[in-house]
Amino acid sequence: MRKRFQSTLSFSSSRRKLLKASSVLAAAPFLFPRYALAAAGSSEVNVQTFYRGDWIAAFKQAFSAADTVTVPADLVCDNINTAIFMPAGKTLHVLGGLKGNGKGRFVMQDGCQIVGEKGGRFHNITLDVRGSDCAIKGIDMSGFAPVTQIYIGGKQKRSMRNLVIDQITVHDANYGILRQGFHNRMENVKITNGHFNRLQGDAIEWNVAINDHDLLISDHVIENIDCTNGKINWGIGIGLAGSTYDNEYPEDQAVKNFVVANITGSNCRQLVHVENGKHFIIRNIKAHNINHTFSKKAGIDNATIAIYGCDNFIIDNISMKDSAGFLIGYGVIKGKYLSIPQNFKLNNIELDNTHMQYKSRGIQISSGNATSFVAITNVKMKRATLELHNKPQHLFLRNVDVMQYAYSGPALKLNFDLRNDVRGRFMAKDDTLLSLANVRAVNEKGRSSVDIDRVDHLHVNTSRLNFALPEGVK
Repeated sequence: MRKRFQSTLSFSSSRRKLLKASSVLAAAPFLFPRYALAAAGSSEVNVQTFYRGDWIAAFKQAFSAADTVTVPADLVCDNINTAIFMPAGKTLHVLGGLKGNGKGRFVMQDGCQIVGEKGGRFHNITLDVRGSDCAIKGIDMSGFAPVTQIYIGGKQKRSMRNLVIDQITVHDANYGILRQGFHNRMENVKITNGHFNRLQGDAIEWNVAINDHDLLISDHVIENIDCTNGKINWGIGIGLAGSTYDNEYPEDQAVKNFVVANITGSNCRQLVHVENGKHFIIRNIKAHNINHTFSKKAGIDNATIAIYGCDNFIIDNISMKDSAGFLIGYGVIKGKYLSIPQNFKLNNIELDNTHMQYKSRGIQISSGNATSFVAITNVKMKRATLELHNKPQHLFLRNVDVMQYAYSGPALKLNFDLRNDVRGRFMAKDDTLLSLANVRAVNEKGRSSVDIDRVDHLHVNTSRLNFALPEGVK
């Protein structure tokens, strides 16, 4: 997938290429000594005490005077239209409101915290994370002026650790959280308990994050993600991407070592998206009304979970209703097929499109490579097709029950014969295994409904199938 930005922050044109921020956003700050304390020692001040007609000056003076700066509940600080650098170790405690025109931002350095409570809110202001041991908690964010509400990036080559983003609400905005990971490294990141609603861009995008390690994205509600502004590749719930596709799957080019879990999503075109990733888990997803009517001009596939060119992953415990299912496919750039998914397991998958008003994707999988496996277990789908293309070395299907209406095609499609297709180069050829057990594929009348073009695997094991394999199977 390629992502294009046009905004006052001047982002360039690729989801998987670095989305360059403007020189203002990328400017490296002067770093204070880590956890340096203000001269007044550990203390808390009200920013209003320092206000003399300029809130930006007031915040700068307040941070110099104390460790914690408070915006009280009855106060709104407006015209925050430039950068405010929080010295290391400082805390911004927000009970009231802060407003800007999209050019304002709080730059968080080592040990900084922004904590909201009792309605603490930001409007058209970006929080710019530039340090280790930072936390953003309990705040409400909105505004379409900035590209993103929380930006994690910068061009400084450094390692940053221990970022916590918890219990935030983002609504009526473009992007929620945007990470640009090409230049630096993030370790031990926890993004939890968020609510994202009425966004044009992604709720969370972790882009070109080839250096990052130990990322947890969990316990979020994502709804009403609909790109109507014509931006290409905007409008995904959670997206993660590495760099250039490579069928050897080198570690230094992939987004890796992450977990996406406990996500409830509705009313969007695509809920979870990973490209050029490895060593990851997606689990406990509940999806409703994921369909093509959202983000119509964004140029992205319609799927609850979309996986492109990935290796070594697990997708487990996914419940979908009235939704497009999975797309697990090739890594493609400009029409060139560069990689194919390999070494993965799908388990405990449910999709019920009985009452869906649109014809939609069920589960569509392309997989392969000389030494690879795919395991698909405990799948139940209604009014949907399970479709597999190409040939991994070892393919296992266990406890699969699919029903598709006859007018929409077969319930199970196995397309192993790509001898005359350019994508056939990804087929495994040696020591191939096809193992099918307790697989049932029927139409709405309960009759067998399959389309299998060719089975030439070296080893074939079957039991409890409601259909026959093609003649000549080895």
